[in-house]
Amino acid sequence: MIKLVAMDVDGTLTDKTRRISTKAIESIRKAESRGVTVSLLSGNVIPVVYSLKVFIGINGPVFGENGGIMFDNDNSIHTFFPGEKTNAFLAEMSKKTSMKPIFTNKWREASTGFDIDEKDVEFVRGEAEKRGLVIFNSGYSWHLMNKGEDKAFAVSVLMKKFGIGYDETLVVGDSENDLPMFELPVHRASPANCTDSIRRKSEYVSEFSYGDEIQDVFTHYGLI
Repeated sequence: MIKLVAMDVDGTLTDKTRRISTKAIESIRKAESRGVTVSLLSGNVIPVVYSLKVFIGINGPVFGENGGIMFDNDNSIHTFFPGEKTNAFLAEMSKKTSMKPIFTNKWREASTGFDIDEKDVEFVRGEAEKRGLVIFNSGYSWHLMNKGEDKAFAVSVLMKKFGIGYDETLVVGDSENDLPMFELPVHRASPANCTDSIRRKSEYVSEFSYGDEIQDVFTHYGLI
């Protein structure tokens, strides 16, 4: 029986313009009313996921920066990875390439967001790897992370916190930054708009997209 659901936000609960699906909100609340713990795992910053937690009514902790930082139910914030290396790397690369910071960096503590011209991506990726850093594009933003800072780490934190096993955990996501948690031996579901790599790793792919799949996914796993 599924006891924990860890979900991505952009493209999983929202459409291409980041408008959240009201059908998804209704399904989340129904699952929670039946005792399921729900958590959001986003590449966005803590102020954003905190707001989603409050206004949707998410009953579990929520993670920002792809698992690098967590807002817990006791109103505490836990930063699992430092932001100094990613910030220093961005400062260095911004002098050599088109890499530049994004607006939300003022709220980032465990990673760095950036914009970059396509011509510079492979060079920056190589330089990041030399320093033990990772870059990827979520489809909504470029992210610069510490090695090991990902959504699989966040799911592991949740499982340990609540004493929940792999077979009791469901992850839902749509894009490349969700791949680490899709590598775990948990239940894995995705919307029809997911990337090919997520589709290949999914246990269940809904015929619905952009948040409207949540009702279908939750029904499939008997959560509502």
